[in-house]
Amino acid sequence: MRDWKKMLQYALWPILSLAFYFALNAERSVVGRDGQKPFNFMTFRAIGDRESPAMTRTGQAQDFADRLDVSESLLIDSIITIVQNYYVDEPRVENRQLIESTLRSLHENDVAALSASSDRSLRLTKGSDSIAFRFSMRYTYDDLMRDALRTSQFLERHRSREKGRKSPSGAFQFLSAMLASLDPHSNLLTPDEYRDLRQGTEGSFGGLGVVVGIQDDVLTVIKPLPKSPAARAGVSKFDRIMQIDGKSTFGTTLDDLVQYMRGEPGTKVNLFVLREGDFAPRRLSLTREIIQVDSVESKLLPTDQGKILYSYIDSFSSRTAVELRDAMIKAQRDADPLAGVILDMRGNPGGLLDQAVKVADLFIDEGRILSTQGRTREYEMARHNLYRFDYPLVILTNGDTASASEIVAGALRDHGRALVIGEPSFGKGSVQTVFELPGEQALKLTIARYFTPKGISIQNTGIMPDIWLQPVHKTKENWNLLGDYRYKSERYLDHSLDPGRARVANQHEELKAFYLLPEVNPTNSKVPPKDIPLDFAQKLLSELANRDGVPMPKGRMRSSYWKASASQFLRENLERLDSSTQQWLESRSNVDWSETARERTAFDPRRLKFAIDLDERFEIREGQPALIPWRVKNVGREAITRLSVFVTSNRNNLGTSEVLIGKVEPGQELRGVIRYEIKTTAKDGPVRIRVGLARSGGPLPSLERPMIVEIKEGEVPRFDIAMKLSQETGGQAIGVLEAGEQARLEVTIRNDSQVTASMVEARVANLAGKQIRVDERKLKVGQVEPGETRVIRVPIHASLDLTSDQLQVGVSVVSREQMDASKSHFFISGSPAPRVSKSNVNTGRSPWTEN
Repeated sequence: MRDWKKMLQYALWPILSLAFYFALNAERSVVGRDGQKPFNFMTFRAIGDRESPAMTRTGQAQDFADRLDVSESLLIDSIITIVQNYYVDEPRVENRQLIESTLRSLHENDVAALSASSDRSLRLTKGSDSIAFRFSMRYTYDDLMRDALRTSQFLERHRSREKGRKSPSGAFQFLSAMLASLDPHSNLLTPDEYRDLRQGTEGSFGGLGVVVGIQDDVLTVIKPLPKSPAARAGVSKFDRIMQIDGKSTFGTTLDDLVQYMRGEPGTKVNLFVLREGDFAPRRLSLTREIIQVDSVESKLLPTDQGKILYSYIDSFSSRTAVELRDAMIKAQRDADPLAGVILDMRGNPGGLLDQAVKVADLFIDEGRILSTQGRTREYEMARHNLYRFDYPLVILTNGDTASASEIVAGALRDHGRALVIGEPSFGKGSVQTVFELPGEQALKLTIARYFTPKGISIQNTGIMPDIWLQPVHKTKENWNLLGDYRYKSERYLDHSLDPGRARVANQHEELKAFYLLPEVNPTNSKVPPKDIPLDFAQKLLSELANRDGVPMPKGRMRSSYWKASASQFLRENLERLDSSTQQWLESRSNVDWSETARERTAFDPRRLKFAIDLDERFEIREGQPALIPWRVKNVGREAITRLSVFVTSNRNNLGTSEVLIGKVEPGQELRGVIRYEIKTTAKDGPVRIRVGLARSGGPLPSLERPMIVEIKEGEVPRFDIAMKLSQETGGQAIGVLEAGEQARLEVTIRNDSQVTASMVEARVANLAGKQIRVDERKLKVGQVEPGETRVIRVPIHASLDLTSDQLQVGVSVVSREQMDASKSHFFISGSPAPRVSKSNVNTGRSPWTEN
């Protein structure tokens, strides 16, 4: 008997070890635009009533597998098995359905052409090479694997071999197309992408502890994180990082620069930092550390009856619920009582599912927080926690509020615990799981839909705010007045789940206003403009506190009461915002944005006729905009108000074009042409766009027209930029800028392309501080023909107290045809002034020569 037990122990040990390994490597629960959910995953073996495909592969499938790298063959086998056993919609991943959708995806993305034959077979073609697919009545898994491997081999044959252009393998291209055909959030993650995802959800990474962005083509500090190497070294907000380990930041992408700063803890990095008013960049040597990033920023806002806790949640990482709980506990200990809480989730893309549940649970006594439906149905319920926070609650949202943040907003609103103020949210109602793969890669797969406590799906619809505040930009022309990146919700993404579900704005909503975005103060651009939605929420909570006292009686702790109690306040303030916006639009853009209650309630989209005077598939050349003629006619008996025409695409980086029309009278027909900038190349494939009508800032799905833009390859201007010193006065060495010297920066711009560059502009940027003075205004160069050279000369003055022997300046040149400016940086040799003794420092002299 003992021997039998020992044999069983030895037999089970490898299985238990493998299970323990994968349990350690399983990702945490995440939902976001790039979200995940927890899972129990032991190995890539299939779970179900069939054997693992890796064990049953025979015949042709094995032959094709032999022609591919063994690891890639196993990767395809494993991922298809995972997809078919875990994907949220089982019918969509059946054998034949999966291969056909993959082939269509390759065709849609211009990887290869797909055609159908009379015998119902499909053919994939690239140049003179093609492969055919014939489907039997019983298309088995072995058939699927055979065709998957054939397609991968076909893609491998046509893999780009351009020098310096890293092209993914045929297997990776096949798997990417297969996952892209399912939904926008299922995809393969490269090691770098997987690392970034882990860092985002864990809230820690090796780095310097500074939040940065690009401003005027230079890496600029948004804020240093507390107790970080950057903070201890004295790095401050708005400091400009000019160099990282000798690498100039001018004109370099933000992603690249962030990677330069991140690295293994304990390693050193040298920065050259320039602060406004500094004489010269200063060198800082920092040591990288593990950086813990807080996902919640909180502060107290004063009111007449106490204070309001404002908490901005930028994402849901591993400590979000604890950070918010601690902020509220700290606020409770303050002498003034809490009159309410504002949760700002604008721009929050999602994150860990368990953290979203725990955040909602802080404000809900009992009941369901959400449910998920995939191959099984699961529920998340509120728990009786030690801490419960019963305060009036406002949630701020916008179009970038997605997934986990939508879960919190939906749960708290369904329970009557919060009012939602702002713009409609993104509308991502799905959950993803991450499966770790060999080679530090990962598979992110959609495994479930989620629903609010009332069983409502927000997929493609989003959370509609209780009080809709729509910003209007004060631009000089009627162009994207409502924002540059609107209509980028879930339903505009390729292959989104439940495509029939579309967000239809509540056209009869009375609690809505358009407001003018405050302009940046030109005398102090670093002071942020007034935040109207936050100010509105603060005033609303103050109004409730004045009416009901602090703390609010428990019988009044519901959002329906707050809305009714403050109805007059809401109506008056919304009318004030809306009225001033209407007046501005009419006076500055000649747009009639007025609307009566009857016009609002009588609106019927069936009374509008919308047409595009262009083929559904058309071509443009690289670097040129798409010009789309449109017509709209009101065939009803009532005026239709607050209309706009917009163009959006399946690519988030391309932005939106929108023109406000305003009011269209009965029987009136309007015509126009809308311009859409497409900043992409022919190599990136065709661009799918939608041209549509919106009313009152909300799209009308029934009046959208899908179109495909083919990008014709064409050369765009390329500039070669050179620089030298000329016309030097006051110095001795030629080509060296000496202390007190005046000269010209002679910038030579040559058009090295075969196309004319029009409307060329150039700018010289001073990257050396107050050591030099340079005119940084944009200079109009005009039209530059192929091969033509233009020279611009910019005055440069050196300080009498010059300290650096290398003075950095940057040059950017852009034409109308270019997607991005051509940028170069240069180092001018400098001759520092002789050091002076302390007794001679305060001589009263100016650091500059007199003109």
